[in-house]
Amino acid sequence: MLFKLDASDKTIKNEALLERHKARRFEVNHVEDFIPLGVIKEPATKHILLWNPSTQADDLSQDHQTVNCDMKNCIFSRNRRLFHSMTDFDAIMFDVGNSKELDELPGIRNKEQIYIMANEVSPLSTKNNLKFDENFFNMTFSYKSDSDVQWTHAKFYDIDMNNFVSISRQIKWRKPVAFRDQTFINSIRTKKSKLSAWFVSNCKASSNRDLLAKKLQNYMNVDIYGSCGNYSCTSRNPEKCVDTLSSNYKFYFAFENSICVDYITENVFLSMQHNIIPIIFNGVTDMQHFLPPHSYINVNDFNSIKELAKYLKFLDENPQDFANYFWWTKYYKLVMHTKEQSYCDICIHLNKWEPRMKKQQYLNVESWFNQKSCIGRLDDL
Repeated sequence: MLFKLDASDKTIKNEALLERHKARRFEVNHVEDFIPLGVIKEPATKHILLWNPSTQADDLSQDHQTVNCDMKNCIFSRNRRLFHSMTDFDAIMFDVGNSKELDELPGIRNKEQIYIMANEVSPLSTKNNLKFDENFFNMTFSYKSDSDVQWTHAKFYDIDMNNFVSISRQIKWRKPVAFRDQTFINSIRTKKSKLSAWFVSNCKASSNRDLLAKKLQNYMNVDIYGSCGNYSCTSRNPEKCVDTLSSNYKFYFAFENSICVDYITENVFLSMQHNIIPIIFNGVTDMQHFLPPHSYINVNDFNSIKELAKYLKFLDENPQDFANYFWWTKYYKLVMHTKEQSYCDICIHLNKWEPRMKKQQYLNVESWFNQKSCIGRLDDL
C-alpha cells in the first residue's frame, strides 16, 4: 500500500511520494508550516484546492463558488493557505498536463481526501511523468470519454427537448434534413468569397498536419495564418481574427496536433459556431459521439487528398449542398463550455461520491492515459 494510517493524527502520510520528491531534491511544504487564516469550514460545503492551476483553464484571482449549477455547495480555490491544515480540503486537483513536474506535493493527506487528476491536453503533450503517480489519484478529469468527469469544449442544447445533449456513445441525434434557409444560402453566396483557412503556430506537430495542409494546397486555396503560413492576424485582437474567419471563409482546417482517441480541441466547435464547416483530422473513431451527423467533414472519409479537395470545391460551387451542413442549427444550439461549467461538473460528481468510492485509486494512471492511445507521426499522407 502506498498510504498508511498514522493513528496519532488520523491522516495518511504520503511517504512514497515524499521520498520520490526528496530524491529529486524538491522541497515539500508540509501542512504544519501553513498559517491559519481564520476560515471556518462549513460541513455541507465542499472545498476543492487547485494545486497548480493552468493559466488557461483555472486562472482564478479569487475563490469560485458553483452558483449557476445544480449543486451550489462547492468552492474552488488556488489558495493553499485557506485553512490551517491542507487536510481540510475535500479534494485537491492536480493539473498534470501543463506542469513539467509537480515540484511539490501535500506533505499529509486526509484518508477521505479525493485527489483529482486534471488534464486537457493529449498524452503526447502531457508534461508530467505519470508513471510516478501510481495509487495516487481517486478521480480523473480529462477529455477522454471514460474519465470520471469528461472535459468538453462545448455542448449542444436540444431546442425542442429543452435540455443539453449528453456527450456519450449512446447519443441519438435527429436525422439530417435539407436546410432551406434562403437568407443563409444567399449570405453564403454573396459574403463568403474565400475557400479555406487555418490558424496555426505549431508547425511541427506529431500528427504531421502541416504536410496534410501543404498537399491540399496543390489542389485548392488554403490560407494559412500564423507562423506556419503567409497570412497574419494579431493575437492582440482575437475577435478581429474570428471576424475575418467568419466573414470570409467557408471551411476551417481543424487539424489536431496529436492523433489520439477522443482528443478534439475547441477549434472544431468555434468554426461551427461561426457558420464554417470544420474539416477535421483527429483520432476520434466516431465523431457522432461529439457532433451531429453531417455537420463536419472528416479527412479520413476520403481515399485521397485530391478527392477531398474535389469535394470541397463542389460544396463551394453549390450553396444548397454547403448549407445542408448546418441543418442542425434548426434543432440544436451550440454552447461553448466554460471553466465554470467544468467546475460544476466536478462538483456534481463529488456530491455523488459514495464512501466506498473514496477508496478508489488508479493503480496505474499512466496505463490508462498513456501514449498507446495515440498514433505517431504520419508520413504516408
